[in-house]
Amino acid sequence: MTNITLFRIFPIFATLVCLAFVLGGCGGGGAGTGSVGGGSGTLAIHLSDAGGNGITAANLTITKIEAHIGSKWETVFTGSQTVNLLDLRNTDMVLGSALVTAGNYTQVRIFVSNATVTDATGVHSVTIPSGLQTGIKVNLNYTVNPNVITDILLDFNVGKSFILQGNGVYRLQPVIPAVIKILSGTATGTVSDAGGLVEGASVTAIYTAGSSYPLLTEVNGTFTQADGRFKVWALLPGTYTFTFSYVNPATSMTETATVTGVSVAANANSDLGAVTIL
Repeated sequence: MTNITLFRIFPIFATLVCLAFVLGGCGGGGAGTGSVGGGSGTLAIHLSDAGGNGITAANLTITKIEAHIGSKWETVFTGSQTVNLLDLRNTDMVLGSALVTAGNYTQVRIFVSNATVTDATGVHSVTIPSGLQTGIKVNLNYTVNPNVITDILLDFNVGKSFILQGNGVYRLQPVIPAVIKILSGTATGTVSDAGGLVEGASVTAIYTAGSSYPLLTEVNGTFTQADGRFKVWALLPGTYTFTFSYVNPATSMTETATVTGVSVAANANSDLGAVTIL
């Protein structure tokens, strides 16, 4: 059963603490590197977005995607495609798909040649440390089996990945939870307060029961959209507590809610319904 706890915190300045590591999922064929009996399989890399409060567009130009097996990198995509991450809050897209050597893989890396962020003050350039030279590396142990399609989901957390510097330039510091798509679930709902639907409320998924993560791990999060909707991606199975927080600009008060006992299953969505923050 899902329980909702409502409470109000009077004016405070909140500091959001970001996870400094990337959460990895488990592959379907065990640990180790190298091939699994030879042959090849199809690897598809999907991308979704966790959203970012105050950011209205985040455009990345991706030129190459590779996956690491043993001592080599397999190419999954090469070319040029520009993606607005904010378009991927409710749906995922396939960044690249290719026939690769079957075996146990340990990383995906994405080469980004250019990035811009749009917020209330305009369009800003983004500094990309090693984005073009060595790529953005995401750790994930997974197995590509012969003659089947393996789908990997990378959930790009815009709110935690783009850091505004004092000179008005954003710096890319990627926070990208990664999972085997079919082994993970999602959670959705809407958030409102006394004034109606809320845009920009933070949503955090905390793991409270199961064996997929250490208990009380902040697994993933997002922000609500203009219509109050949210979707949290890349959640491995188990039980979660969802916390909600929003600083009401009209009152300067922090409105919050907590939803406990939410069960998330693989390849399924858990609907939290309508959540009211007070």
